This record gives sequence, C-alpha cells and structure tokens, in this order.
Amino acid sequence: MKNPRPIITGLLVGLVMARLALPARAQDNAKAPEGPPTRAELTKLQNDVREQRQLIIEMLQTEQQRYDMLLRLLRGQGGGAALPDIPSALAPGEPAAGDAAHRALKKPTAAPTAPERRVGAVEGKVAMTGGAADDVYVYVDNVRGPTSSHKGLEIKQEGRQFSPRVAVVQTGTNVVFPNFDSVYHNVFSNSPRNTFDLGTYQAGDKPRSVTVTGPGVVEVYCNLHQKMSAKILVVPNALYTKVRADGTFRLENVPSGSRRLVAWSPETKPAALRVDVAGPTTQVSFSLEHQDASAHSNKFGQAYGSYKD
Repeated sequence: MKNPRPIITGLLVGLVMARLALPARAQDNAKAPEGPPTRAELTKLQNDVREQRQLIIEMLQTEQQRYDMLLRLLRGQGGGAALPDIPSALAPGEPAAGDAAHRALKKPTAAPTAPERRVGAVEGKVAMTGGAADDVYVYVDNVRGPTSSHKGLEIKQEGRQFSPRVAVVQTGTNVVFPNFDSVYHNVFSNSPRNTFDLGTYQAGDKPRSVTVTGPGVVEVYCNLHQKMSAKILVVPNALYTKVRADGTFRLENVPSGSRRLVAWSPETKPAALRVDVAGPTTQVSFSLEHQDASAHSNKFGQAYGSYKD
C-alpha cells in the first residue's frame, strides 16, 4: 500500500484554508475596496497574514498528531510495532491503569480454598444366625451420590429363571430383561418405590427395560411363572460392598460424621445402625437372622393359577 501521508496532508491543508477563507469572502462581498490601500492597512494586512499562517501551522501540527496516532493504530492491528499504552475509559473516580492505586486494587487475590473433606474407613463383621447367606451387602444409606452413569444391568430370563437373581445397583440404573426362553414371560414389580410392568413378550422380541430411581429393595417376579424371582438392591451412592465369606467387610472413603449403615441380604431382614465416622477407621458389627422365602402373588395381587411353574 502506498504511503497515505502526502494525500492526507494535502487534504488537511485544503480543509484549513477553506475554513479560513470563508470569513474573508463574506467580508469581501459585504464591502468592496475603494481605492489603493494605505500604509496602515498594508501593515494590518501583513499582521493578519502572519497570524493566519501561524494558525495554519498550529492546526496542521494538531492534525498531523492525529494522523500519526491513526497510523500507529493501523500498524498495531496489522502486526506492526507495539502501540504505547492508551488509557481506557474508566468509571468516575477509578484510577488509571498505570497508577499504583489501580495496581493495588487489581492485584489478584488467591481464591478461597474449600475446606478439606475428611473421610475414613468403616470395617467390621456381619454375623448370621439361623442359616447361611451367600449374598450379603453393607452400604451407607445417608450419603447422597450422583446418578449412576453406568451402562446398566442385564438380568436374563433363561430356563424359567432370572439370572442373576441378586444384584446391587445405584439409583438411576437402567435394568434390561431379555427373554431367552421359548415361552412368554411377564416381568413386573409391585415394590413401592419402583413399581413397573413390562408386559408379555417372548424370545426374539426386543428386550424391555426399566430405570430404578428409588433406593430400596426391588422384588422382581414373572406374572406367568411363580418360581421366577429376583431381588435388586438400589443404593443411593457408591459406598457399598459385598461381605466376604467369613463375614468381614471394609468400606473406604466414607465421609466423616454421623452415618447410617445398613446390612442386607435377600434371605434376611435388613439391619441398620448409626456410627460416628471420625477417625481413620471405624469398627462396627451386625447381626442378621435368616428367614425362609414367603409365597408371593401375581401382579394383580391374586394367587397363581395352574400355569405357574
């Protein structure tokens, strides 16, 4: 791009001369000269010319400064030399950016740190009376956790049984029930917090599913086959563990404070207790009593008919 300085300077000079010439032309039209000027008039005219020339020089200098500033701005935007600091518009009473007071006000302060969340472990033993239980779990009931983001759980209908028959999931888990039998099944549950009825379908049909949203035990049955049953324990967080064969267990990362712990198995009533998690490890113990399974009704609350196996 050609240097725009001569063009802009010429325009500025023309603009200034036009401004100065307007009053003179108006005065000439108002009063025409009569005869040759006197010495006093020539002296006055020379003084006026010198004053106007000085005024032109001052105006040109002012416009030149504006032009230089504009040129520096254009060069700065195009990757040229860095521009000097230009104070930005400030609110009334706010100091300039370079002032020491401004730097003190704008000095970054460290963000407040969140209090450290203390956690501990809970370990202990579950004693069984009246029989044995293969699936015993211990979980923390009064800690709210995020909705489960797992892919889900699959419980098969195969050999006229549910597989697996016992499962533990977090709230928000989607449970799918594919049918692999050559007969029809109708999966349902009348559990208070997770009531559902998936209807009747057979092998080859699209598997049907349900999302469990309420903590607690979901008792799952088939409306056509009385011996088909499964239990899903829905827990509110990830703080749960399966009890070992010797009855011992350990829960990690339990938040400190008063916690409600629950021991559960499908063959017993649940047992709950409150513990104060304050140190690195808290010791607890549970006692569960084995119970035989009781008969259940179909989804209408009625006894199963002859077609119930």
